[in-house]
Amino acid sequence: MATADLSVALRAVHRASIVTKQVLRSLNNRISAETKADASPVTIADFAAQALIISAIHAVYPDDKFVGEEDARKLRDDPDLAKRVWEIVQSAASLGAEHQGDRLASSETLDAMLDMIDLGMGENTRHGRVWVLDPVDGTATFMEGQQYAVCLCLLVDGVQNIGVIGCPNLSFETVGNKIHEDDVDVEGYGVIVSAVKGQGTSVQKMDANSLGAPRQVTQQGIKKDLSALDFVEATIGRTTLSQSEHKAVAESLGARWPSTVLWSQQMKYVSLALGATDALVRIPKSLDRCTHVWDHAGGHLLFEEAGGIIRDTNGATIDFGLGRRLSGRDHFGMVAAMPYCFDDVAKAVSKVISQRVEGDL
Repeated sequence: MATADLSVALRAVHRASIVTKQVLRSLNNRISAETKADASPVTIADFAAQALIISAIHAVYPDDKFVGEEDARKLRDDPDLAKRVWEIVQSAASLGAEHQGDRLASSETLDAMLDMIDLGMGENTRHGRVWVLDPVDGTATFMEGQQYAVCLCLLVDGVQNIGVIGCPNLSFETVGNKIHEDDVDVEGYGVIVSAVKGQGTSVQKMDANSLGAPRQVTQQGIKKDLSALDFVEATIGRTTLSQSEHKAVAESLGARWPSTVLWSQQMKYVSLALGATDALVRIPKSLDRCTHVWDHAGGHLLFEEAGGIIRDTNGATIDFGLGRRLSGRDHFGMVAAMPYCFDDVAKAVSKVISQRVEGDL
């Protein structure tokens, strides 16, 4: 079943990725935007991508559930915005790679499109087959023509089974090299990175109507001095994580900070999986800080299947069965690195956290 699941996931993310890239090009970044609760913009590309992904998978697996970042309330309240999204969804129906002559399913009416988007309002990630998706992770950088990701993960009873992440602005030629926000695939459609539990991680080039041959990626066997580790970090000053403590961790190991800077959380996992970066730390400022399951599901699997380790700062494996939100009280922070340096990075994180003034947590 993994082969069939992976096939539809790849095709769904591929089509959605092509659409987001076309929106980016055609509107020249002048995208109608609202403001999300977390202060990042929500665009017509978000809605169109979520509608396309869910409609494709729902047609094949009608009993599967979905947990997505978007819902259709804003579209129901704004008919003009809904019409613009619907026009994009209609134009995208024939896009993407065919499979044995078949095209992916798509919504046939505007109302059906809204219903597809709303299927992503699920809460359960613990039981059964649940597809977790973030249609555009890194919307702020998307609107600036920088790196962003189209993300999908299949959870089975709360465990990651398949992860697929489209990176429409990441050039295939940069795979294995450093990744930068502004080093984008202007003419092409980027790459898609995927993983199946127990079967490794692969990368493929995306073209408008096809996917290139998969290339296996692994970071096993690669070792660096601790001082040479590349810590991937969010845009400085734009996150509510404790970047001063991130800096202290890197510098305690003799490493430069910041090194690689990427806004999209899922792009950070892609950079780790492809070997463009070596380590990631997420240290919240308090136990009350929450993150969302779609910011991590799938990306974790890509890195783990490439040979990496991801734990919270207490050493526990991340539980993706906790629902839409991952609370700091369930998992305080995260540490990601390859096995040869993971213990050193994790110990450095623990030491930095231990130096907090009592009552800070």
